[in-house]
Amino acid sequence: MNHGYYRTFVGVPLQVSPRFLSARDELMEMLAGERISWVDPSRYHITLRFIGDTRPSEIRKISHALKEVVEVPVKQHLLLESPGSFGNRKQPRVLWIGLLMPEILFRLKEMTDAALQQSGIPPEEQPFHPHLTIGRIRNRVDSSAFHASVEAMRYRFREEVQVDKLVFYRSEPGRGGPVYTPLTRLDFKDQDI
Repeated sequence: MNHGYYRTFVGVPLQVSPRFLSARDELMEMLAGERISWVDPSRYHITLRFIGDTRPSEIRKISHALKEVVEVPVKQHLLLESPGSFGNRKQPRVLWIGLLMPEILFRLKEMTDAALQQSGIPPEEQPFHPHLTIGRIRNRVDSSAFHASVEAMRYRFREEVQVDKLVFYRSEPGRGGPVYTPLTRLDFKDQDI
């Protein structure tokens, strides 16, 4: 807890295959000379909404609103696509994997925002770009080598992943990266056969 607040966000956790992790290891090797904080695969998720500092008294209100507003969908698959980066070309900040046709995420984002607005949290200004963050770049990079490595891995991360829950998380700093504690979890429905 930081000054009486929790740092929180709403996300959709993802589990990737050993093949994906092998591609990640290869990219890590290619970028070994860069100062990149690689996200632990156990923390992989798609952020629907970063809330930030949240009073403990607001946690129950947000949890209740999410349960009330979010229409729990059926479990389904997304297609992970190519790697890319945020930040300008010479100074990328975030290394991510894109998603193909993530309609479910846009719908979940709308419902999450509606629940948060109902809880007194104003909407975000920036547009939603769903992605899976795999690394955060900590210093200036050799931009041409960085982009050449990312381009070389263009097709290596493609795979289907299942989305089966939405989670309201608390994030706390830890030695090996942030520790995510679920505060509320909405499990998606099984497909009717």
